[in-house]
Amino acid sequence: MRMERQLAAVLDGSVPGRAPIGWLAAAAHELCSIHESDQLTAAIPELARTVCPDTAAALLRLDASGTIEFLSSAGPFQTQSDGLAALARAVLDSQPNGTNGARGLAVFPLAHGAREPLLAVERKLAGECLNESEVEHLAVYASVAGAAFARAGAAAALRETVAREAATLRSVRDGVIALDRSGTVRALNQCAAAALGVRRDEIIGRVLREVPGLAPLAFALARPPEPVAHPVSVSVPRGRIAVRPQVHPAGVVATIDDHAPEPASAHRAGRAARYTFEHFVGRHPALLQVLHDARRAAELDLPVLISGESGTGKEVLAQAIHRASSRAPEPFVAINVIAIPRDLLESELFGYEGGAFTGARHSGRAGKFDEAGRGTLLLDEIGDMPLEMQGKLLRVLEERVIHRLGSARDLPVRARVIASTNCDLEQAVKAGRFRLDLFHRLRVMSLRLPPLRERRGDLPLLVAHHLRLHAERVHGSAVAIEPAVLAALEAHDWPGNVRELLNLLDGELALLPAGKNSLSVIPSALRQPAEASCSDSPGSDRPTEGEAVPLSEIVRRACRDALIRHGGNVACAARALGIAKGTLYRKLRR
Repeated sequence: MRMERQLAAVLDGSVPGRAPIGWLAAAAHELCSIHESDQLTAAIPELARTVCPDTAAALLRLDASGTIEFLSSAGPFQTQSDGLAALARAVLDSQPNGTNGARGLAVFPLAHGAREPLLAVERKLAGECLNESEVEHLAVYASVAGAAFARAGAAAALRETVAREAATLRSVRDGVIALDRSGTVRALNQCAAAALGVRRDEIIGRVLREVPGLAPLAFALARPPEPVAHPVSVSVPRGRIAVRPQVHPAGVVATIDDHAPEPASAHRAGRAARYTFEHFVGRHPALLQVLHDARRAAELDLPVLISGESGTGKEVLAQAIHRASSRAPEPFVAINVIAIPRDLLESELFGYEGGAFTGARHSGRAGKFDEAGRGTLLLDEIGDMPLEMQGKLLRVLEERVIHRLGSARDLPVRARVIASTNCDLEQAVKAGRFRLDLFHRLRVMSLRLPPLRERRGDLPLLVAHHLRLHAERVHGSAVAIEPAVLAALEAHDWPGNVRELLNLLDGELALLPAGKNSLSVIPSALRQPAEASCSDSPGSDRPTEGEAVPLSEIVRRACRDALIRHGGNVACAARALGIAKGTLYRKLRR
């Protein structure tokens, strides 16, 4: 819209001999050269004084309470704020006269609306009035200023929209391309550029069908007669891609997936996650806090680092996060880093092209990132990953693209990465065994599963839950557990954590004689001298030198040792302790 320039040209050519018209034309020209709202705010009062000399001018606004808010000013005003506010309200209420001749004051709206700026102009010398010609010139000037303000606001809004859409495109994991009605590329994110094998700066602004090799894509994106229910497979120089166009009045926007032939195979390769948060049994505050944080992690779709000793349920937690996230319908793929030979780890993660190395399949092979697709990839035992692979993994996580061995083609990474470890990664970083940058990249959200010995109160709940599941599995009656056996289980330090406990229970249940539905004998794995149990266990709770031991802990250990020495016989253990059998039972229940 060029209203300001046209009006200035008319004023320039209409009455060139009158100086006030020349001042108005000069001010209009100046406003046309300013494109930023903040610069216009400062310039409008100054230029108003060139249109009408010997005045003070201000750009102001009325707030919701009717109070004057000065946006900018040029020269002091003699009129008090209350009088100026009253005149401004009169102008906004469309009263016939917005001037006060006695004070030489005039107020002009730049646009319609209660919150739009107003231009106030006042004669400096008391007693002098603004004449009719000056009021007319100022009214024209206010109209030009209002148009300039509207133009600057529209330009700023357009810049914000463009920046917001560009940021949205950058954050989208799928490839996205946008064309106008003529088929010219107007927007393209990096994932789409990688899938098409082009550079963004080379294709944006060009007609798509004129780009070598992309004419089939341009044909597929031509305005379809009806919405596309399924992706359209298109052949481009880099291979086959799946395209899903969405038509709008100004053109078409399409998502691009360069894994068109592979989704079915990826779903077959990725095993479904079986576990949910309900599979965790316990009431310990540390466990409940981890589960709460994990539920938040499932919603946020950020990288997660799960730490904890072996057997605490790190993969179970990873599967629960996957099941609770928006990626639940997609594959869950887990790879144990330490179980893959060092020389094969890269090909297992990223895949390889046919003939990339000796023994490689002729058809090539997809890696774990490919198999995960848009699902979740669990990197188990990440702390044991070789240093050279850590650098390659860091690049993949930062750039969100992978290269198969033997290929220079960029493949976008869409999977969410969850890492788990049973070692202290911070110590590994200090020792130089783990990269600090990869550690921080993986630990966007950190979850630590507590070992079983730190939540001994959960052990009876775990035992009862597992015995109940066993009864449902064999369609039999529930198996009970004697207090002495439960006490021996609670006394054990469980270096293998929940996995060790459940495996031991399964073994005892399998050896249970027919017709017997009670575990009354302490498992042989727990029948060892208490001293050896305490000294050999990696999670021993033996106090360090000089550390005071609570009396309740001393009683617990004494009861445990007596039960172990007497093979779970409560009567003999009570006799050895010098207490009644009922007293020992009460202590066991505690």
